Amino acid sequence: MKKNEFSFKPLTFVIRYLDVPLAYKSTHWGCGKKMAEIQYLDNPLETEGLLELLCPPVRNWFKDKFPDFTEPQKLAIPAIIEQEHLLLCSPTGSGKTLTAFLSIIDQLVRRALDNKLDKKVYCVYISPIKALANDIQRNLIGPLTEISESYLPSRAQEIRVGLRTGDTPQSERQKMLRNPPHILITTPESLAIAITSPRFQPIVSEVEYMIVDELHSLVPTKRGVHLALTLSYLDTLLTRPVQRIGISATMEPLETVAEYLVSSDDKESRGNNTRVCIAKISGSRELDLDILITDPKFSDLSVMKIFDKNVEAIADLIAAHTTTLVFANTRKMTENIVLKLRPYLGDLVAGHHGSMDKKIRLDVERQLKHGQLRAVVTSSSLEMGIDIGSVDLVLQIGSPGDIATALQRIGRAGHHVGGIPRARFLPSSVDDLIELAALQAAIQTGDMDRLDFPENCLDVVAQFMIGLVIINDIDIDEAYEVIVNAWSYRNFEYDDFIEVLDMLEEERRVWVDWEENLYGKRGYSRMIYYTNIGTIAPDNSYLVFNAEGSILGQLSGSFVSNLRGGDVILLGGSTYRVTNIQGTRVNVASVTGHRPTVPSWSGEARSRSRELSNALLSLIGHCIVALRREQDPRILLRDAYGLSSDVANAIARHLEEHSIDSFQVPDPNRILVEQVISGGHPTYMITTCRGRGFNTALGYFMAGLAESNNISVIELSFDENGLLLSLIHI
Repeated sequence: MKKNEFSFKPLTFVIRYLDVPLAYKSTHWGCGKKMAEIQYLDNPLETEGLLELLCPPVRNWFKDKFPDFTEPQKLAIPAIIEQEHLLLCSPTGSGKTLTAFLSIIDQLVRRALDNKLDKKVYCVYISPIKALANDIQRNLIGPLTEISESYLPSRAQEIRVGLRTGDTPQSERQKMLRNPPHILITTPESLAIAITSPRFQPIVSEVEYMIVDELHSLVPTKRGVHLALTLSYLDTLLTRPVQRIGISATMEPLETVAEYLVSSDDKESRGNNTRVCIAKISGSRELDLDILITDPKFSDLSVMKIFDKNVEAIADLIAAHTTTLVFANTRKMTENIVLKLRPYLGDLVAGHHGSMDKKIRLDVERQLKHGQLRAVVTSSSLEMGIDIGSVDLVLQIGSPGDIATALQRIGRAGHHVGGIPRARFLPSSVDDLIELAALQAAIQTGDMDRLDFPENCLDVVAQFMIGLVIINDIDIDEAYEVIVNAWSYRNFEYDDFIEVLDMLEEERRVWVDWEENLYGKRGYSRMIYYTNIGTIAPDNSYLVFNAEGSILGQLSGSFVSNLRGGDVILLGGSTYRVTNIQGTRVNVASVTGHRPTVPSWSGEARSRSRELSNALLSLIGHCIVALRREQDPRILLRDAYGLSSDVANAIARHLEEHSIDSFQVPDPNRILVEQVISGGHPTYMITTCRGRGFNTALGYFMAGLAESNNISVIELSFDENGLLLSLIHI
């Protein structure tokens, strides 16, 4: 930390933390339901044995298409064939999606040969994002078409794949009702709507397979809470228990995720124990990682100078590889990097992020997959399993903030059997460099972020309780049972449930007949439910239209509020002049040769994870111990952490400068408080190295204590490493 003209008075104190388990596990769930039996798979089936389990058309297609099964396929497919619930944790690019689908395709092909495919949905695939759902549809139709054309007789029935998301036109939904897909690909929100539709609900009442993809992005959010309730309700509609398959590259604790996946399964009520198999291959894949700094005097450079040098390095690395995927941490940074790369690469580089129009994003994905682009710069929109073809190199600009995200992004390279993902990290500052060194160490030692699980969310359950009665009235106690069968509400108190129901009745969202123990919808409940479905917050965005009337993307309201006619903005790596703003519509015209304003989008910052913060504290602690012992930390950083001499020197110089001013540093049991001796107001710098979330909570807590003691807070700011607090006595 640069002290500039200020001096600091160390005020160190120790914070003791209680050793509380991250995930509390009770022996019983709500309504006396026992926890699922967990079985770890450790006996992979060899190639010949696995091939024998497949019917001849699927077997021959696979042998002609692939050299061999991947490790997760050898481990997991036999369990899926045995109709076991399965949780698969395996690195990106290891064939997880095919693992989940292969045995299902096999079963559908067998029925197609016997003319036993009915007009119903056999498999529901749930994707967290619409783009991934679109991609899965393409990658399913391809193999099914190949099997049908080359390996099936003409008498075989057609296996249909359907996509239902918020983007699906009403005409396509009507077609699904008349001719249901055998495999339905959807999102959590669209599934929730589908099962409350009187016409669609019967179509999914005989589902046999349920695949939930990218579980790590769902279960720690309210979207996961909402999905758990949806799956619990779906289970009440089914004629027999559905087989559940959950997949992700990065998720811990696995047993808790497994319990989440199967919580509403009702095998127990039918006299059978609920069991879920876990196939864990995570962390076993070889990785080619390195941290690059662009100047031997990196620690002395300004952030802007580092950025310019990073862009030059990115251009050189792209030129040295066939296909490169560049990850930035924000959409604004994505746009900046594309703009700076254009003089080097022209149209061979493109941007990709969630605020660009869907058609533009799909076109970028297509160009990258077909080798028409050398590089794509993205924020987070390509870190999930979207098929973009072969990627030689992944570049991560700055720290992504957690281990799981880093692994997701790294795994986009080497996306083939036997491929070794190659990734290079480029830090944006010295603090960022230290975090990347800790991140690389955490990856190499197999550490993983542990997921947090929201529970008993009253806003989500209130929404769900309206959805429960969209079609029919329901017994109040039966509604409660549906809710507590969802993992997120396994400990939901009946009194809390009744309070929510009372609130819905008072707000005239539902009617309640306490004597008959029933409740049901009011006339406008369906509209309320369908227009407020899910837990994705509205982004208050403005649509951007070009002169031809085509949508280019979205801008946040806060950014648009400062725009005026004639301003030049950057979107998708191209520059546009704002002609006018009409309501929520920003009209633009393409221009060149003008310096643009780079848009900002709200809600992009993510806090560093606990596990990465602990790895950071460990690295700093080891270096400081070396300094106290009058040892050179560079040796430690090179030998123990595997860092290059330049990287080790930059980190060591930074820590040496810090230790001169304060011998104390944060560690797992200590935060560092320093008083800034400058100005008329007491100012404190509090260094924790525990992430923005922790620092924000601590800052507001301390501000509250100050206000309660008649001390006014005149400044409060946060970053990933600490906070700044300025006070004045009232």
